[in-house]
Amino acid sequence: MKIQLLSFILFSSACLADAQVAKVMLAKEQVMATSASVERRLSRKSPVYRADILKTGKNARAQFRFYDGTILSLGEHTQFIVDQFEHETVSEAHFEFIQGAFRVVTGQITQVTNPDFKIKTPMGSIGIRGTDFWGGNLYSEDTIDVILLDSEHPLVVENEYGRVTISTPGLGTTLTFGKPPSKPEKWSDKKLQDAVKTIQ
Repeated sequence: MKIQLLSFILFSSACLADAQVAKVMLAKEQVMATSASVERRLSRKSPVYRADILKTGKNARAQFRFYDGTILSLGEHTQFIVDQFEHETVSEAHFEFIQGAFRVVTGQITQVTNPDFKIKTPMGSIGIRGTDFWGGNLYSEDTIDVILLDSEHPLVVENEYGRVTISTPGLGTTLTFGKPPSKPEKWSDKKLQDAVKTIQ
């Protein structure tokens, strides 16, 4: 009985990790995914699974469409982890940004009263309720900039030192080790263009 139960648990865990949650729309240059220590090269229409670690190389660009319509774009030298993505039974999406640059345009998963959509970063977390935003190491690996591009809902950026809410498109904040998120302020046209170029 114990052996059968253990087998069921292992089988269920494997199925959970192998659940496809997205498909590649664009893969320019080197775009890879790693899951269970197995690395695979991604191309257009390649599947993306829960627990995948997504990585891009030099001059790379990648774009993924999740089954609810959420679009994730990655720039070069980016690492981004799909920890959890569930839309059919609950609205829950957990990602982890390690380095590089990314843009997220949310789909149906945030069209509920209290969606659980978060992106963890080395310097804090980003809570989303339905939005289009950019984040990444724009000018330094020691900081993470975040800007709200378009949304009817606020973007919440927080860490153990503080929290800011961005409700107006065009405003951004900066995360730095050991400090609260900076007060949201309007980005210059150059800074916005520099950010957008990283994922185009």
